[in-house]
Amino acid sequence: MTKSTATCPLFLFLFFCLLFLLPIQASPSLTTEAQALVKWKNSLSPPPPPPSLSSWSLTNITHLCDWTGVACNNGGSVSEISLPGSSLNGTLDVLDFASFPNLTRFDISDNNLEGPIPSSIGNLSQLRFLNLGGNFFEGAIPRSIGQLRKLEKLDLHLNLLTSSIPLELGLCSNLTFLALAENSISGELPLSLSNLLMYNFLSGKIPPEIGRLTKLNYLFLGNNLLSGPIPTGIGKFENLLELDLSCNNLSGQIPPEVGNLMSLTILYLDTNKLYGEVPETISRLANLQEISLFTNNFSGGIPRDFGKYSPSLKDVSFSNNSFTGELPPNLCSGFALQYLTGGGNSFTGPLPDCLKNCSRLRTVSLKSNQFTADITSAFGVHPNLVFINLSNNRFVGNLTAQWEECKKITNMEIDGNKIAGRIPPELGKLSQLRVLTLSRNELTGEIPDEIGNLGELLSLNLSNNHLAGDIPISLGNLSKLNYLDLSKNAMSGSIPDELANCENLLSLNLGNNNLAGVIPPELGNLSALQNLLDLSHNSLAGSIPSNLAKLTKLENLNLSRNSFSGTIPAALTSLVSLSSIDLSYNKLTGAVPSGRLFQQAPGSAYIGNAGLCGNVTGLSPC
Repeated sequence: MTKSTATCPLFLFLFFCLLFLLPIQASPSLTTEAQALVKWKNSLSPPPPPPSLSSWSLTNITHLCDWTGVACNNGGSVSEISLPGSSLNGTLDVLDFASFPNLTRFDISDNNLEGPIPSSIGNLSQLRFLNLGGNFFEGAIPRSIGQLRKLEKLDLHLNLLTSSIPLELGLCSNLTFLALAENSISGELPLSLSNLLMYNFLSGKIPPEIGRLTKLNYLFLGNNLLSGPIPTGIGKFENLLELDLSCNNLSGQIPPEVGNLMSLTILYLDTNKLYGEVPETISRLANLQEISLFTNNFSGGIPRDFGKYSPSLKDVSFSNNSFTGELPPNLCSGFALQYLTGGGNSFTGPLPDCLKNCSRLRTVSLKSNQFTADITSAFGVHPNLVFINLSNNRFVGNLTAQWEECKKITNMEIDGNKIAGRIPPELGKLSQLRVLTLSRNELTGEIPDEIGNLGELLSLNLSNNHLAGDIPISLGNLSKLNYLDLSKNAMSGSIPDELANCENLLSLNLGNNNLAGVIPPELGNLSALQNLLDLSHNSLAGSIPSNLAKLTKLENLNLSRNSFSGTIPAALTSLVSLSSIDLSYNKLTGAVPSGRLFQQAPGSAYIGNAGLCGNVTGLSPC
């Protein structure tokens, strides 16, 4: 071993010893934070600064995290500055907020600080708790607060703040506590504040003290977990324009005091657990434009005078309750009604006469009730109507040519009623129609050829009527059609080859008619057919076309109770998606194909075919 190599370990030992004897240097970020705090401390007046800040010194940087009111995160960076009630005098003017990128809590409440709140406070991007309450801050609330997106608690109460609440405050979507009381703030509450209350997880009851906010214009508490009753104190909101308590767990009845909200234009109470009858006082809301009570447990009738004194009423929703009786006769007295939904109740009787004159109507959904109105005269000319659903009621009368005036209609669902007469050919002029459902009525006559003009039609259901005549060839023009159901009628003639042009069909049901002839092989080209092909209970004959083997997406095939003859095509074993097949009561002969579906099908799928054989329950061996 040489002398130089022997002395090397000794040299390193001495080097590290000297290193530990050197003064410890603070990290650049630590120095920046300490310098910013000391600079602010030295600006406080009158000098000297309060004794509580004696630890704030640049000679004590290495112990920054132990300074009075200062806390650090695991990385040694300042995360909290908390100095409530510390007899601080001065301003925030020289405090460099940009020096504290990790600050989550800033509490200097109950001191004697004054001047404006610096806009640079918006640089505290990680801040969750800000309390400047109980000071003498003046001027405006800085708009840069819009930037504290993680802020959860903001307390500015008991200061000298003026001007209005900045609309940017509504961008602090995590805010759960806001205190602005005892200032000189003026102006309107910005609508953006609704973002702070709605769509949160607020729980518990609405405090009765809320009634003290007598000058409130907007109260949005929707989409939370609030429970208990609606406090009667809301009757003191004489200036309230909009009230949204929807999508909560509120229970109890609507307090009659709601009738005192004479300025109210919007009332949303839907999707709660409210019950009982709607109070008569609700009829007094002369400025009401929108009311939403759907999906609750309300019972009884709607007050008879509702709508009579509300000429601007445009949106009414009573759906999914237990309402009874008739709709108020003056519900649409101002003819401003655009949206009317009341499905899933037990309403009876006719519809309000004023409805026929509501030319602004856009949506009407009254399904699943017990209305007995004559549909012939219940509706008028509605050029703006887009959606109508009157399904599962007891409507009577005929469909008239007047429906052609509904140029914008996309959905027309009037199934499950007692509508009689013919389908008016004028329906073929409804160029925007996508859904036409007239099933389970008492319609007669033929299907008009004009129905084939409905190029946007996706669903056509005319089943369970007394329709007769041939299936119109024009239906082959409905290239966008997904669902076609003409079953349970008295249709005759043959199945038109042109139906194969409906290339987007997912379900085709022509069962329970008087159709004759053969199955057009072209139906095998309906490659999208998936849900159902039902041709049962007809008088179809001939052989089952092998071309049906191309329907590889088909899940249910029913050809029962016809007069099909010949063998079951072996090619049908390629129908890999098929889960149900019924070929019973025909004149089929020969062996059942060997495919899994055919071999595992129940005997009921083949019964009534004397010539069939195979290893299937109920059939003789071949």
